[in-house]
Amino acid sequence: MNWTSQAPPAGIELNSWAFLLLAAAAVLVFRNVLHPPFRHWLLLPFNLWFFFQFVGNPSVLLVVGSLLVVTWLLAHWRARDPDRFPGWLTVTIAIGFWAFLFLMKAQPGTEDSGANLLGYHPVAVIGISYMVFRCMAVVLDADALGAPSLLDLVNFALFFPTLLAGPIERYERFKEFHDGADLDLSESPLPALHRIANGLIKKFIIADALAPLAANNYIDGPLPSVGWLWLGVLLLPVLLYFDFSGYMDIVVGVVRLMGFRLAENFDRPWLARNIQDFWNRWHITLSHFVRDYVFTPINRRIAHGVAPQWQFPLVLAAYLLTMLLIALWHATTWGFLVFGLLHGVALIWLLLLRKYVLPRLSPAVRRWIEKSPVPKNLSRAMTFVFVAVTMLFWIGGVGRAIEVIRALVGA
Repeated sequence: MNWTSQAPPAGIELNSWAFLLLAAAAVLVFRNVLHPPFRHWLLLPFNLWFFFQFVGNPSVLLVVGSLLVVTWLLAHWRARDPDRFPGWLTVTIAIGFWAFLFLMKAQPGTEDSGANLLGYHPVAVIGISYMVFRCMAVVLDADALGAPSLLDLVNFALFFPTLLAGPIERYERFKEFHDGADLDLSESPLPALHRIANGLIKKFIIADALAPLAANNYIDGPLPSVGWLWLGVLLLPVLLYFDFSGYMDIVVGVVRLMGFRLAENFDRPWLARNIQDFWNRWHITLSHFVRDYVFTPINRRIAHGVAPQWQFPLVLAAYLLTMLLIALWHATTWGFLVFGLLHGVALIWLLLLRKYVLPRLSPAVRRWIEKSPVPKNLSRAMTFVFVAVTMLFWIGGVGRAIEVIRALVGA
């Protein structure tokens, strides 16, 4: 039995007949089975079949099985006796989930993997980022929502439409799907089918058409001229948006046909006027998860347990930590670490402007900034360019990203 590192099998693609048949079967089943216990049990084979398409190593089953069992035990412990679940233990458990995630997210043998202080684990598990967040939420919310059964937990963690790329659903809303509370058979299927068609166009037509021009093609080999390089860099976030949001549209449409409304993950991110607005529009469920389970508890502790003169600096540090965690959630590489650091610094800069610069401007200037389209559109353009350039650290690592940036500015 080989327990060493190896890539997971390719699984099934969204545009494959296998996924189409799986989704069609799930829709047919869940539009006709209303009784909650049957819905619970019938969802399980769909989730397991999809998950097993990506399992190439027996150790994956051990890792995922252990994660689910530990989550189930902790959730029942917290739900059964929340008064004996002190705050320090809650923090320890949350840190433990993050540590486990970083352990599993390491990329051994890659030049850019040194940002992971935990070393690496030789098991590649598809969808582990989403599983860990869902399990963490189940435990941390168990005092208010109760603990799920092991069956419900497996279905929630491995829910097949959202396993690969989210969105990061909360158990409170997922439970409605299990219980049939969100099912409305009188609703026309046309909006959901339209959403699926939009997703297919975005992901397999627009994104595929843009892919040859985007900057990810310049990570290896010589760089093109400055003009083509700028075009490739500016197309990079557009490509990622159409690819990622296209997947979301397909998933949202399929799940809506099954009788459930998933949380939206995008809200026109290129209308964002600053980096804070961008993260409220891009990968919304990730931003909200880290906000609710990391930033808000830290901010609350700062507000109630720290001297006033230290509160604002510590809040800035909490913003920086939040952005670093969001970045490293994707991958524990130096490139993502620098990406998170840059976005954290940009967020801190925005907060400093709001606190120290804007109040000193005259009322007329502040009204012009708030109402005129010129600063609004300029800030949108600057935000877009900043996001595009920093995304180079996603795809190329620190050294190559700096090389490309130097070429962009003619240095």
